[in-house]
Amino acid sequence: MVWRMSKRGRLIVIIAVSIAILFLASGLPVTSNGSQNSGQNNTAGYVKYTLNLLNNTLINGNFVNTSNAKEPAWVAYDPSNGYIYVTNYASGTVSVIDGATNTVIANITVGPAPWGVAYDPSNGYIYVTNYASGTVSVIDGATNTVIANITVGPAPWGVAYDPSNGYIYVADSGSDSVSVIDGATNTVIATIPVGIGPVGVAYDPSNGYIYVADSGSGTVSVINGTTVIANITVGIGPVGVAYDPSNGYIYVTNYFSGTVSIISTTSSQAIETYTVTFTESGLPPGTQWSVTFDGLTKSSTSNSITFTGVLVGNYTWNVSSIIAVGSGTRYVVQTSSGTISVPNVLSVSLIYVKQYRVTIQPTAGGSTSPSGTFWYNAGSTIKITATPAPGYEFVGWETNSSITFTNSSSATTTAIINSPGTIVALFKAVPSSTQSSTVSVTSSSVSTNSSTSVSTSSSPISSVTTSTTSTSTKPTPSSVTTSTTSTPSVVPTLVVVVAVVVAVSIVALLMIKLRKP
Repeated sequence: MVWRMSKRGRLIVIIAVSIAILFLASGLPVTSNGSQNSGQNNTAGYVKYTLNLLNNTLINGNFVNTSNAKEPAWVAYDPSNGYIYVTNYASGTVSVIDGATNTVIANITVGPAPWGVAYDPSNGYIYVTNYASGTVSVIDGATNTVIANITVGPAPWGVAYDPSNGYIYVADSGSDSVSVIDGATNTVIATIPVGIGPVGVAYDPSNGYIYVADSGSGTVSVINGTTVIANITVGIGPVGVAYDPSNGYIYVTNYFSGTVSIISTTSSQAIETYTVTFTESGLPPGTQWSVTFDGLTKSSTSNSITFTGVLVGNYTWNVSSIIAVGSGTRYVVQTSSGTISVPNVLSVSLIYVKQYRVTIQPTAGGSTSPSGTFWYNAGSTIKITATPAPGYEFVGWETNSSITFTNSSSATTTAIINSPGTIVALFKAVPSSTQSSTVSVTSSSVSTNSSTSVSTSSSPISSVTTSTTSTSTKPTPSSVTTSTTSTPSVVPTLVVVVAVVVAVSIVALLMIKLRKP
């Protein structure tokens, strides 16, 4: 920021005052009022010593060095060895002070323009932000040597350690972000966008949150893990930030407004969170289901899943859409995803519907509609139709399950889906009921040569002998085609006609002979 670069001297004064407060707490001396030993009767405390970092000289009382070649900026205490680590902005070093003797025992070269410093008790390392190089130097407190240089964002300023997760948070004032370093691997695992020009960083052990003073936007960003959960408006140009465990308040220095903002971490105005509950119905007891809410997935065998600590905002969610519970049986949720606005909506009800897998198919000789494998809601009714192929007829419906039919012998009927299974339409071939044949019927002429001998005795007629010498039948060009089943055969009729004609002819001949003298 332009104002930050042009007002660097003023900022250093402000931060130096903060350093003075820390030194007072630990008995180390710093003053800006010249060489003196006054104030010993002040019950609130007084400056007992001044340590000159240039020549490692311990001076009684307050002492102001007119030449400040090192420009000490920040300070951190290592309880494991009793050392105090001071970043020297101008010299690119860290001075190590033995708290037992109040003397400098080492000067460690780090990156250019070191500023912030924090101690990590989990590994005994000291983390130093190098403002001019965009790096963090890692010092091993056991050897007071630099063991790593970690690249972060531009112009890193404040730094704080979070013991709840072992992360180190670095305010990258040049990129409006916070770099998150995993202390176990000394690697950057996340970069979190925050307000403009982040400077100071503090950890609140009462809630596990990280508070970042955004100097350019007049806000304090509140980070939970790697997510910004709130932005709290404070004064103009917030720089320093500190936590008071006695009352749970966060104190923020506002450089340009000349004020200190006091944030209550238990106030609903600071961070108000809500609980969102998802409740399911329809699943068998003990069935596992899951919900993904704002990227976080939870599973349960009960009928409800809750998400706590939800801030005001819009959130997307989705649930297990299909849950299989056996062969051919599943449960399907009616609505599988959506978006809710918190706090307007804090509960979501989900309904799961039981479905069965059903296959509908024909035997040879026909087809069905529908045909194939489908999922149907349990207890639903579906219309099924069987269509026989030519030469086949529909016989009936059958199934291998608890599926029932309103009329199993009807080609079009309804099935009630009570279980998974297969529905089969039965067909059979139709036997032939008619046979066609061709019969030729001919008209005929009959030629008859008969000889009759008549012997007479006392009676006029004693005997008559008739013999048919020949009968010939000649076909005519015409023929008749008829069905033997629907039209009687003409052959017996022709025989009767011929016989009658022959008989009449014989009788006529006999009568003619009898009339002759």
